[in-house]
Amino acid sequence: MRKLNFVTCFIITLAATGCTQSHMSNQEYVVRYKGIFTHPPLKVPTPTVPDGPISGNGDVGIVVGGNPDFQTIYISKVDFWKAKRGYPDGGVCLPGGLNISIPELQGASYYAEQIIADGTVKEVFKKDDITFHLSTFVPAGNNSVIVEMYTEGTKSCKVGLDLWAKTGLESKNGSGEKEDIYWVSRSFDSTDLDWPTHIVLAMNMIGAGGRDFELKPSSKVYVIVAACTNHDTPDYAETAIQNAAQASIKSIQTLRKANNEWWKNFWSKSRVELNDTLIEKYYYGSQYLLACCSRNKNFPPGLWGNSLTEDAGFSNWEGDYHTNYNHQAPWWGTYSSNHVELAVPYDAPILDYMKNGENLARELLNCHGVYYPVGIGPKGFCSSMFPLTAVKMKHYYHTDETGIEGGYMFLGQKSNAVFCTANMFMRFHHTYDTAYAKKVYPFIREVADFWEDYLKFENGRYMSYDDSFWEVGPWMGKEWKKDYGDFNPTLTLGMLRMFFKGILEMSSFLKTDQDHREKWQHILDHLSPVSTVEVNGEIRIKACEGGNGSGSRTLPGFGRVMMHGLTFPTGVCGVKTDPVFARVLRKEIDRWGKEPMDDANWYNLGGGFETYFTSAARL
Repeated sequence: MRKLNFVTCFIITLAATGCTQSHMSNQEYVVRYKGIFTHPPLKVPTPTVPDGPISGNGDVGIVVGGNPDFQTIYISKVDFWKAKRGYPDGGVCLPGGLNISIPELQGASYYAEQIIADGTVKEVFKKDDITFHLSTFVPAGNNSVIVEMYTEGTKSCKVGLDLWAKTGLESKNGSGEKEDIYWVSRSFDSTDLDWPTHIVLAMNMIGAGGRDFELKPSSKVYVIVAACTNHDTPDYAETAIQNAAQASIKSIQTLRKANNEWWKNFWSKSRVELNDTLIEKYYYGSQYLLACCSRNKNFPPGLWGNSLTEDAGFSNWEGDYHTNYNHQAPWWGTYSSNHVELAVPYDAPILDYMKNGENLARELLNCHGVYYPVGIGPKGFCSSMFPLTAVKMKHYYHTDETGIEGGYMFLGQKSNAVFCTANMFMRFHHTYDTAYAKKVYPFIREVADFWEDYLKFENGRYMSYDDSFWEVGPWMGKEWKKDYGDFNPTLTLGMLRMFFKGILEMSSFLKTDQDHREKWQHILDHLSPVSTVEVNGEIRIKACEGGNGSGSRTLPGFGRVMMHGLTFPTGVCGVKTDPVFARVLRKEIDRWGKEPMDDANWYNLGGGFETYFTSAARL
């Protein structure tokens, strides 16, 4: 299963102006970069990554799509989930959006800017003597979308507004009007859900006089759409309506000022000058995208951030938190760039799933500690369970079997929970924050308990059996259970070296678990070595020491997943690595894209953008 990361794979097209000047303030430096769109988005709506302008305040996010005569602002919220088990029946969903119809602009020219300095999307449409301006932003600390529109020229134009809620996927919808505030709702609250989710979008208009109005030259109209869910407050409907009703030109100005100040402070925390505008664009663009979707401490962004234009589902893995690298990867740049605050949401779903992970370890493997599936959601929800009947999924899984892996998609991998600790150790090593270490240590300790039980000590070394290097599952064919049998995958061995080194340091830092350190040190000192094989006279790294659970992937190659365990994010191998082993790894990088079964390819980075370049540079 190939997944994409919302930060590492969706890189906006950015324009740079001017030249590098060290005397600039950080804000002035970032202003040089902005997204430029010279034609309407072609992939909006889409079940995957959109190509339209994006903005957000870390909770509410928007994507702007459509032609000049019919604009659609898609409105997402990171906590709007359908918590129904049985893939792909649940996942993060699209609340709705706002349509803006301007018939006179049919055939008009299109130009849009995504201004990453302050999170504003500005559009300009021109036709004959009408120049139509549309400016949209999501204010920091306020869950609303604010749209400003005005025209230049001599002609008026008719504008129609339609606030809508997404339908389908067994949701319930409503709409109404209260004291000139129009609202729509979408809910998931059936009895087969782990927990209900409700959202209300409420719209107020200033200067319009109704949802259909005439926009006169040089006049301005403001549209405010407030969003609120039951996860924000039990009184979500009334809160959304009140927030919209209280909007005024003065309050919008206040929100704009506070928003600009937030972004100014954000950009002031770090800066890079590389004399390479292309790399700088990636750096600042990725920081912007993460800041747009990662500020709700209880609901981190999933695979697609808060940039949804369709419901998550079969084609995009429910938009969940994939524990075998996708959930971890977006934050790998936050610690070194002094944006640790953006990583705060990362831990919430992992810690919320602990009790379930303990039950799965005990019931399925007879082990202490925690055992995590590939996909989880917020509030202890599991997004990666096989459906009650696999028949409807037959086109994908090629099997009618049920009850596989206890009904959960571990996909053969035992390394998911230990992979989750990579970011925790990164943050710890960048901050040595005692409060944070105490917060995550109970989970880290549970991971240690699992591996103490699961690893087998044989012939002077620890072995990890029935542990796949790669995702495997029923799509491997009807003999899937027979094919389940990797042992000592490089991913697990690398993660465990990172993990036991990390827990020894963290437990010492917290002055706890002195009686366990000898065991942990013994495991660290006696882990099985990374397996190699000689191919055409050269030493190659193997995916696993043996077995066939990952099929042909037990052969050499498969650089991206291998590098996760050996180079980044584990830090096991790198600038201080034994030079002989470093040369072996460097030669693997030289082969990327040249072998048909390799998962690393310089010309199609897929979901590995954050791994390829970092690993190559370190080696």
